[in-house]
Amino acid sequence: MTGRLGGFINTDARYILWLLDFLSSIGMDSDTLAANNGISHAALQGPNALVSAKQHRGLLSEAQECYQGSDLGLALGLQRSIATLDQLAYLMMSSATLREATNAGLRYQNYSGRFSGNLVVTSFSEIQSEGCYQIDAKAELGDLRLLAIEDILANIVTTCRWVLGQALLITKLRCNYPAPLHAARYQEIFNCPVEFDAPATQLFFDASILDQPLPQSSPQSAALYKKLCEEQSIARNQGDIAWRLWQLVVQDPARPPSLQDAAKRLHCSSRTLSRKLLAEGWQYQQLIDQVREIHARRYLSDPTLSITRIGQRLGYADSSGFHRAFKKWTGLSPRAFREALFAVR
Repeated sequence: MTGRLGGFINTDARYILWLLDFLSSIGMDSDTLAANNGISHAALQGPNALVSAKQHRGLLSEAQECYQGSDLGLALGLQRSIATLDQLAYLMMSSATLREATNAGLRYQNYSGRFSGNLVVTSFSEIQSEGCYQIDAKAELGDLRLLAIEDILANIVTTCRWVLGQALLITKLRCNYPAPLHAARYQEIFNCPVEFDAPATQLFFDASILDQPLPQSSPQSAALYKKLCEEQSIARNQGDIAWRLWQLVVQDPARPPSLQDAAKRLHCSSRTLSRKLLAEGWQYQQLIDQVREIHARRYLSDPTLSITRIGQRLGYADSSGFHRAFKKWTGLSPRAFREALFAVR
């Protein structure tokens, strides 16, 4: 399964302009980096300008090679300007609660085209008294996988500060990769216990803040910005059939639409849908399986849910079917995965 190119989609020019300015501010020759990847400053000035996935990935790969250190992802996430999120930032800040803001942010996580799509997916759940942001990033990202995860983790910290008007109280961070050379920075940024080599990447926080009123809440503004984000997201992803199909499947992973029903909802034939998916590196069942895998990892983090119940939530008639599927996805049985999550480190 290859998914889209490196987990990237076409990227909003506002983010690329900010990225080039940021790289310049830390001593890189951003003009040369842009030129090397066919990015024209003049072309970025258009109101609807986009940069291709290939150009974005090339720019980040070169920047990572030039960077004096190993923590470029954290630096990007922490320093990212609110302006790069445009209407989505205003939607989140004008939401009534952090819960609503989170739902909006995740629904439109592909809005600016940074790290999003089907190879990098951020999801949310509430587990007992904690909120949990989970980041699933596939190995196909290669050398950019760690940068992508760290960028999102650090940007959760920054975005929550914008939305809440205060720091998010993080209680624990699990990372499904070895401790990087800059591991000491994690304590400084997240201020919580950190586990590396964990089975999943999950950031936990005190859930009591989820339903507290936000300082800049404005229901009418939120309604307007939601409409603008929806229009922009639809327009930007018309050519991205996998992302559009993902939005249908994720509504109810236990009962995803048939290929024929999904095609009708996307206004095409099932043959055309299959052909377009294949062109993006997907088959329909593979996409369903990835949605279910992401949900399964989150559900297994909740000790109050039995493995049988989790399988049922994902559409498996019996535990053996869920067991076989999960082991195929992760190499571990659901029980072994759960035991690894809660092992004392």
